[in-house]
Amino acid sequence: MVRPEYIHQQIKDKGKKYWVIYNAENQSMENQYKDLTPEESLAQFEEWYSNMLGGSYAIKMWEKRPFTAAGTLLPKVPSSMYNFQVTPTLREKQPLPPLPGETGMGGLGPQPGGFNPWIDKFLEVKDHIAGLNVQLEQNRMKEDYERRIREMEAAHAKAMEEKANAWEERIMAIASTVAPDLLKGFMSKPINGVETETNQNDMTQPNDAKARILAAVNKLIEKDPNFTENIEKLAKLAEKNPAMYQQAAKLINSFI
Repeated sequence: MVRPEYIHQQIKDKGKKYWVIYNAENQSMENQYKDLTPEESLAQFEEWYSNMLGGSYAIKMWEKRPFTAAGTLLPKVPSSMYNFQVTPTLREKQPLPPLPGETGMGGLGPQPGGFNPWIDKFLEVKDHIAGLNVQLEQNRMKEDYERRIREMEAAHAKAMEEKANAWEERIMAIASTVAPDLLKGFMSKPINGVETETNQNDMTQPNDAKARILAAVNKLIEKDPNFTENIEKLAKLAEKNPAMYQQAAKLINSFI
């Protein structure tokens, strides 16, 4: 976000006399593509700015004309893009006419030079309120952007958690087929909700087994690129031919 004075400097001192202005919806509002002097280009920008009541805008600027005589956009013409704010002001450009008499506003009539301190103060407060309104709008836009970012991060974290849970459920389903005796106590609960010391010890054992299974699976995933197919085949073997599976398990145990 830059001040209008900075844009004036870019046009007048940097020679960026070709420009186009976009509103918040990225729609073109005003442009200057003619071969004018920097002073003439600046005058056109100031005329447009003075007629705007307020809002957020962006200006794209070039030192060289970005279009050919036929109106074709030239490729790779260096440009600059700046965001700026049009701040409304209620202060009149011409002095206010003097008030009739010297008895209005608590006895404060026109002062020497034609200015009334009440009117002057009123306009200053109005200008200040207008500036605060612009700042509030900027803060609202920033909060809305940050809220969308937080929602996207939360949605991503939720998706990753669901993916991890689905993978863990698949692993445990396969493990329950391969090693049902190891997992049969996973869902055991104490009767009537009363946990005894024995029950608590029984509950820690399945958790340890689950942790061992997941740790072993993680190692296999790291070492075996075909782990998914291999573990599924092993599960089918344990289900369809338990005897052969037991022989395979003994063979694996003989290697360790």
